[in-house]
Amino acid sequence: MGGTSSVTRVPLEAFAGQCQRSLQPVIDRVSYYSALPMEPDQVRQYLNEPAAALPKALLDRVTALRVLLVPYLEKGPSGSTDLVCFERPQPQRLLTSSVFDVGEAVFLFVASEQQEVADFHYWFYHGLATLVAERVDPEWLARYQGLVMDELNRMARGEVDERSYELKQKLARRAGKPNVEAKAMRQYVQQSFADTLTLFLHGLCCDIDVEPGPRQLASRYLRRRLELLAEFFPPNPGFELFPSDPEARSGNGT
Repeated sequence: MGGTSSVTRVPLEAFAGQCQRSLQPVIDRVSYYSALPMEPDQVRQYLNEPAAALPKALLDRVTALRVLLVPYLEKGPSGSTDLVCFERPQPQRLLTSSVFDVGEAVFLFVASEQQEVADFHYWFYHGLATLVAERVDPEWLARYQGLVMDELNRMARGEVDERSYELKQKLARRAGKPNVEAKAMRQYVQQSFADTLTLFLHGLCCDIDVEPGPRQLASRYLRRRLELLAEFFPPNPGFELFPSDPEARSGNGT
């Protein structure tokens, strides 16, 4: 790849341009490049399996998807893109995934050095879900917000992930009922959508456990969210979130 590895830090856009000709197909409209050597079995576990679980309706929203596996990622200086790193950055600047969108293709960077398969799947799906949450139809987001508002009115505790949990806590500390038009509410709904979509996609690919706890949204609310996402992004044939057919591929056990 033109000796990129001899440089310790490369901007995302430069790295994406340099690896264009080295991309390998995964599935239709999804390709990848790895800066680290990968065995065929690793390609299957890290890329083929999670990509195969992506609903077609979701892929239709991101045009061509280029997944780039790099050693490390570093938060870029203010006003500039993030950086691919070949040496571990300082903890406060370390990233696990980042997205570079060029319109006709989306480059999803995932730091893969010393990443377990399950963790890689999470960050792969989280990066993609964050991108989709920024592009989702306003009508769909409004329907999702309706579920969230009902949860808030019922004083449902917990969330799906830490980011949405923290935003929900900020809303709870405000006096009175949340303003559906307020910036804080919009940020919370979009982050909650992204976090729930991450779980939805991860559950289509793998058997994962959602551990109960004070920070975890109750299963009855979580199921309503997942069912709505399944309406937006119907699972591909052979993939089910709540398996009813013993011959269908197993999904999330929530």
